[in-house]
Amino acid sequence: MGRTALITGATGFVGGHLAELLAAQGWRVRALVRPSSDTTRLRALGAELAAGSLDDVDALTAAADGADTVFHLAALTTAPDEATFHRANAEGTRNVARAALRGGTRPRRLVYLSSYAACGPATGGRPRRVAETPAPLTAYGRTKLQGEAAAREVEPAGVELVTLRAPAVYGPGDRAFLPVFRLAKRGVAPVPTGPARHVHLIYVHDLVTALANAADARPGTWAVAEPVAHPYAELVAAIGRSLGKNPVRLPVPAGLLRAAGALAERFGGMVGGTGVFSREKADEMLAEAWVCDLEGSEALLPRATPLAEGLAETARWYRTQGWL
Repeated sequence: MGRTALITGATGFVGGHLAELLAAQGWRVRALVRPSSDTTRLRALGAELAAGSLDDVDALTAAADGADTVFHLAALTTAPDEATFHRANAEGTRNVARAALRGGTRPRRLVYLSSYAACGPATGGRPRRVAETPAPLTAYGRTKLQGEAAAREVEPAGVELVTLRAPAVYGPGDRAFLPVFRLAKRGVAPVPTGPARHVHLIYVHDLVTALANAADARPGTWAVAEPVAHPYAELVAAIGRSLGKNPVRLPVPAGLLRAAGALAERFGGMVGGTGVFSREKADEMLAEAWVCDLEGSEALLPRATPLAEGLAETARWYRTQGWL
């Protein structure tokens, strides 16, 4: 029998793809799931379901016991306040780390999925290096950085740690880019005004390949992405091309973008929602560049999917599922 992997966040976008890949590679997949989670996809893979949450150290301990590698992917990307982000992304990761050390048979390795948001945007026209002092712009980024620190608590006890910082992830099953695809289908491509802004991206199949390879790669912190800094305007144009469209570029002034973020926060608070847009998210969109130094990541991702290819697959999936 193959090695056992515990995946937190296995019912999510990236986690579901990782579970499929590991199962195909012969791993025994164990997934931490809430009672309310849709586990249809995991059951089809023959995954072992471990009931629990990031708040429950006892359940986490039982789930991690005997696993070769713990892949910690569960996180909040939207929340009503920083305290909620902190509880999930920082304290939740600390609980995973503690659980890994409490079991009768400790995992050999912890693989933690972090984010470019944890280190902050690049400035001065050069990629941000892993060794640079982080400067996150958002509550999400700050708490993912705190999660990185919490994950390091396993190292003194001899559990190896690999931390992957990923940029925006797209691909089949993703909902974050779906509104951009829908606008492009209608022939509109909103682009912030001002200087050209560049971004790294990663196709979901590439990210899960990197995560799976992290089970045996050299411990450390690595940024993983397609090694191309795409101008944001070109990104939205490429999304249009994936749909056979040539969307009209709609300039959005920075002030209007921030005002929209403030309005979204106010409206979200009124209706009790968490929302996906805010003033902080506007600041992220207006940052100079989200580009990191990828040196050393070739061992994790030998070949990255070109943007046009990944977008075409994503658009095809959206259409098949009736999302577009």
